[in-house]
Amino acid sequence: MKKLKVSFMCLVLLVAIGVIATGAHAYELITKTETVTIDEVQIELKKMADNFIILCDTSFSMGEIYKKTGKSKIVLQKEILQSRIASFPDLSFNGGLYTYSTTQEMISDRDPVLTPYYEVKLLNKAEFAKATDRLPTKAAGLTPLQNALTQLDNLLATLKGHTVVFLVTDGSFSRIYTIQKPIDIARNLAQKYDVSFFVIDSSGNEKNPQFEYLVNSISARSRLISYDQFLENPLFLSGALFVLDKRIVKKSIDVEKVIGIKFNSLMFAFDSAEINTKYADSLKKLGKYMQKTPKARLSLSAFTDSKGSSSYNLDLSRRRVESVASYLENNYKIPRTRMVLNFYGEANPVASNDTEEGRAQNRRLEGFIFGL
Repeated sequence: MKKLKVSFMCLVLLVAIGVIATGAHAYELITKTETVTIDEVQIELKKMADNFIILCDTSFSMGEIYKKTGKSKIVLQKEILQSRIASFPDLSFNGGLYTYSTTQEMISDRDPVLTPYYEVKLLNKAEFAKATDRLPTKAAGLTPLQNALTQLDNLLATLKGHTVVFLVTDGSFSRIYTIQKPIDIARNLAQKYDVSFFVIDSSGNEKNPQFEYLVNSISARSRLISYDQFLENPLFLSGALFVLDKRIVKKSIDVEKVIGIKFNSLMFAFDSAEINTKYADSLKKLGKYMQKTPKARLSLSAFTDSKGSSSYNLDLSRRRVESVASYLENNYKIPRTRMVLNFYGEANPVASNDTEEGRAQNRRLEGFIFGL
């Protein structure tokens, strides 16, 4: 698969001013210094998918004002897609953009409901940006989710490799009793094709465990994203479509402001998602810092060794990142909307899986703080 190299800076202290450290499992906060040694990390963006399809809901319910934003859901949907495409990496994805709705008072199982704004093809960011500009800002009509997913079959049949479907929905739909429920259609598609669903929940509910359970049941790589995460986290696509791989080169530079924090990996025991108590102090420091820095955002990525099946390892890495996120949420009230959670199973090992020592290094959670 094609790789793209970019640069990312992680600071290592040279002049000891404004550093927080917690011993062997430390993280470093650079607040002010004169000369620092930086680890310039050359990052390779490795593709985790080959294709993506975005299905935007334009039905009547999307006309509701979302929380305290003063804007309707359909306007926010358009704005966030417009802002994301400019920074999207050039990794030769095939992409598609569609809306689903109908102005008919009644619909049948044969009515076409998908409106193409960018037919699935090799992604051209300039053309895709023009397509997002054409998305509607007025919501109208029924919510033919069953038809949309049924007609998705024809699109998936033409694609090779893994496909990610980003589906905007509040979970409600205009029921057609001659077609399966949306969740069953999605499960059948996941069995038939190499596809996962990232469902963007526009309902505005803080937590919806039942909805999340249903989405997770579609496939191992499917997940639920709240509308708050969709709006606030610029990396919400990253876990679905690409993963970061790093190479470090040391340099000395002068800096005057905080740009981020990098903390050491958390390691896990074999076949376990339980957090070792030796990391309690490090997580306390992290939690306290996130409390004191409301604009900070946290990216967490979990991995496993290669023991066991790929599907089991993918779920194990999901449980690991969920374990750390829940720990921070429960103990330090850090909301999920400030976290980007990624899980990759046995992908991207940092050591050989042929030895116990190597496998131990691969059972890890990596993280960094951004948005400072």
